[in-house]
Amino acid sequence: VEFFARRLPVSRWDGAAYAQAGDVAAYALEQDDFGIFLHGPRWRPAQRRREEWAPPLLVAGTLADKIWKFTDFRLVQRDGGAAVAANMKFVAWAAAPSTMQPVPAAHAGGPERLLVAEGNPFLINPGNGTASMWLGGVDLVDEGKCTTIFPTDFVGRMTGKVVNTVECHSSGFCFFSVWRFYDDALPAGDDCLWWCRTGAAGDPSSCAASGVMLDDAGDPICHRDGKGAVHGLTLGRTDPSDAGAFDLFLLFTGKPTFDAGESSIYRLRVKVDPRGADGRPPRTISAAPWGEDLWRRSVDRPAHDVGVDHAWIDDEGKYVWVGTFREKSDGVHMLEYDSGRLVHSILGVSALRAGKYTYTSGVHGVGSAGQPGSLLAVATCEKYGQQFMGGTSDLLLIDISQLPRNAS
Repeated sequence: VEFFARRLPVSRWDGAAYAQAGDVAAYALEQDDFGIFLHGPRWRPAQRRREEWAPPLLVAGTLADKIWKFTDFRLVQRDGGAAVAANMKFVAWAAAPSTMQPVPAAHAGGPERLLVAEGNPFLINPGNGTASMWLGGVDLVDEGKCTTIFPTDFVGRMTGKVVNTVECHSSGFCFFSVWRFYDDALPAGDDCLWWCRTGAAGDPSSCAASGVMLDDAGDPICHRDGKGAVHGLTLGRTDPSDAGAFDLFLLFTGKPTFDAGESSIYRLRVKVDPRGADGRPPRTISAAPWGEDLWRRSVDRPAHDVGVDHAWIDDEGKYVWVGTFREKSDGVHMLEYDSGRLVHSILGVSALRAGKYTYTSGVHGVGSAGQPGSLLAVATCEKYGQQFMGGTSDLLLIDISQLPRNAS
């Protein structure tokens, strides 16, 4: 397959307003097999070969019930200019997959396994010609089968839960966001942030226990009218002096709309006890709003909203990239980890297709802004219904190697 070259505009945030700051190179791939919903891009930098332009990349087709892997990335020259070629391989079926957490191979020389966040609120997953009447959950996908590790209770396993994001910490705890596509438009079932204590710290392939995460006031982190629920999440820095203390960024989103709605980001300080210490759940030590330049100030609220989606922390741990999906702020945004200050926004995603609204639905990166070889992988979706008019989604690679690190 080939990703064709694009230029995307960059805006600089000065604390009160945006100013144009040039553009960046990007490469877009459209495939009929993608359908209109792509999610969960995940670079695999440890698998990169020296001669490759980029490391292998995983991506999920939610309506297609498929996971693909891209390998052998290389920059090529075409009559119209540069393009990026790669090999695209189908690797697994999954029930409406969203995001993925790589898991070590089960045996020496075996294939990498995946924890896959799965599900949709419409129940039917046609997949490989069958029908699965299941809301979803978290499955361990390996070379032989899929094993559901969440929900852990009998009723939950039978009915499922729509899981959007899965992230695992080296302490042996994983976190799952249960978030239906239309969170506060459906009257039944709470959308909450869940924790899972895995069977082994280095092998998160089972849940020994699970529960709803509590905030610093002891209240469940679940959907609230006017705030929404946790849609995306990403693990932050671990305390160098305490392997059981770390940051957790939560992206709250509410309302299934593409203009007005609810968005906020909070940074939590989480503490987990050593494994086996009375089986205690993770504790939220503190929680505070973060990144308010983006979700509170960059658009005219409450008439409009940015629609925070997913996030990735760069390899240096200095910047956080946040994807947003609503019309006034459709793109990816670079914020300082420590302060939450908005630095740059890349907002050209919605213009990828003439006459169609394409929106950001997942972001993952490799490297850091301004560093050679640094890239973002951005999954996109199209508004539901556009598939009946020939709609498909794009996988976008954005070169951030030339992007300045500050707004000056």
